[in-house]
Amino acid sequence: MRILLISDVHANPWALWAIEADAGPVDRIFFAGDAVNYGPDPSDSIMWLDQHEVVGVRGNHDHAVAFGVDPKASPAKAPLALAMRDWTRNRLTPDQTGWLLKLPRHLDVQAGGARFTMVHGTPVEPLYDYRLKPDSSEALLNALVGEVRADVLVVGHTHMPLVRSFGFLKIVNPGSVGQPLDGDPRTAYAIWEDGEISLHRAEYDRTSALDALAKTGLQANLLSELKNTLRRGAISS
Repeated sequence: MRILLISDVHANPWALWAIEADAGPVDRIFFAGDAVNYGPDPSDSIMWLDQHEVVGVRGNHDHAVAFGVDPKASPAKAPLALAMRDWTRNRLTPDQTGWLLKLPRHLDVQAGGARFTMVHGTPVEPLYDYRLKPDSSEALLNALVGEVRADVLVVGHTHMPLVRSFGFLKIVNPGSVGQPLDGDPRTAYAIWEDGEISLHRAEYDRTSALDALAKTGLQANLLSELKNTLRRGAISS
């Protein structure tokens, strides 16, 4: 079985379309949260995820947009997150908002003879915990994932690609589809195939996304930061 693992789309369907072309045929798609916010096309992003029958969980930005609450983004991104939250809410249909509301915070799935657990942040705090990173210590991993009873833990939130083993557990963060923050602006995803996990990057033309951002009406300094983040794959703040 071949499973596409994605996370942190952030309203960037152009990146999703590039992944679809680059990854090739897959049997299932697992999604670790944050379909919306930051990007300029939340509607098409949700439509793609829904049409592809993606199985996934709710991210902090999905939660914020659906309920109108603070996404509790990192300090460097908080002004952008709050500015785009209400803009995004006003551009979703009731059905699309309902799609976000139905996403669970935690999900256990069996596929291909393996047990998968999915959360956006960490198992101990599914929405807001940023601590699960490529350089996390063994002691921290034990605190965050020690109680997970699965073969694979799929997470997102940090926008940092990651594959690590902790005992019998494989931990994977596929990186961000729509807003990479590891210095590589290419869209990111992972593939699980018969027990093996591989990280991938795909180039895509960001012109359409940048043009759409320019039409959001966001104040100039925030718009400039969002556009530069797409270009660089990093935030300047």
